[in-house]
Amino acid sequence: MKTTLNVGFITTVSGRWPRETPQKRMERYGAFLNEKLSQVNLITFDTLIDSTERIDTAIDTLRAKGADLVIMLYGAFTGDDVCTGIADSLNVPLILWAPREPELGGGRLLSNALVALTMNSASMHRLGHTCYPVYGNLEEPEAVSRVLSVVNAYAVVKKMRHTVLGLFGYRPTAFYNSAFDEGLIRRTFGIRMEETDLKTVFDEMEKTDPKELEKDQQLVRDTFSMVDTLPQEYKENHSKLYLALKNLVQREGYDYCAIKCWPEMGNLKTTPCAVLGRLADANINIACEGDVDAALSMIAQNGITGHANFITDMIDLHEKENTLTFWHCGNAAPSLHHPGYPTKMGDHPLAGQGTAFYTALKEGPVTISRFCNIDGAYKLFLIRGTASKTDLYTPGCMINVVPDAPVSRIMEAILKNGVPHHYSIVWDDVADIMTQVAEILGIEVIKY
Repeated sequence: MKTTLNVGFITTVSGRWPRETPQKRMERYGAFLNEKLSQVNLITFDTLIDSTERIDTAIDTLRAKGADLVIMLYGAFTGDDVCTGIADSLNVPLILWAPREPELGGGRLLSNALVALTMNSASMHRLGHTCYPVYGNLEEPEAVSRVLSVVNAYAVVKKMRHTVLGLFGYRPTAFYNSAFDEGLIRRTFGIRMEETDLKTVFDEMEKTDPKELEKDQQLVRDTFSMVDTLPQEYKENHSKLYLALKNLVQREGYDYCAIKCWPEMGNLKTTPCAVLGRLADANINIACEGDVDAALSMIAQNGITGHANFITDMIDLHEKENTLTFWHCGNAAPSLHHPGYPTKMGDHPLAGQGTAFYTALKEGPVTISRFCNIDGAYKLFLIRGTASKTDLYTPGCMINVVPDAPVSRIMEAILKNGVPHHYSIVWDDVADIMTQVAEILGIEVIKY
């Protein structure tokens, strides 16, 4: 699959260093990477890279298999020729991973990997090549996390460079924050955009197969409690729109989407909030209110975790409790709803004319982010926090988040930098990987 990251894994040693420690490292670390990197195509070698001939063979193999990134594990001391040769020949980044020195017990050095790491890293920098030095054993979480974060970040970047973002309409009236620079997005992220007019969506709704319509309506009735006053027409339009968008996304080959969800959709009694939530749990991720820049964060977060996102406003903050309150009209995926809090499907809570979920969202670690076009260049605004127990005090979907940083500082940064009002929340701590993604793309990070 073209979007799968191809990662080379080699274990190196130079000269007359003993081969026992390098061989053991190759086997242990290779088995670990095979287990932990199941989402990538791992290109492994069953021999130590310990001679000019084996370096050349490894380079040829990595080139033939389209390596995007190489993990170079120091079995023992290795000269500059291996990492620089790979970088010169393949123009790919390298993770230089040096385990700690084994217990000496009065004997000779067995690996001297730290010296090799320092030397090789300096040579890579001198030649202008990208490398990620890592020092630490397999048992050290910080070292392992660094390796996995880099790999996962490159995997996301590669996916983004093969992503088609479908636009259902442009942006809502007077929502200039939802405007976007298509050329800048393509240059920065590699994301390609195509557009499907909202009329095409409405026409597709009218072509809904009656049997499929009844099947989905029954599923909705069996799954969700309804607000008594929700009109039958809105319920029917909900299922028509759900099926229409599923069909169009598949037919057009869209990987992610953004939709102009008002005013036209409301005028036709089909405001899509609850539809977008259900689609997210079907791995069809659509950013509301035509906000393409919010969709960029949705794409990155979903690419890392595979989980549904919540596109949302921040409507309040409380300095004493250090909480940020996030709310939106009812678009949160059912997988994000708090299992102990009642969920209702009702009309749009502000404008009416459609369907929306009314519920509090679940607790747990979260990452809040937005890629922002500020002064003609992208920046990543990033908050790490914990979603806490929340009572819904206005219809829609709501969650309180306790961020790691003081809320007053976060608000000051939002206003100072001109960060727009929509954010993407994912229920996982992926702040480090998001930061790494930004670094790879050359994007400044505003992090809290």
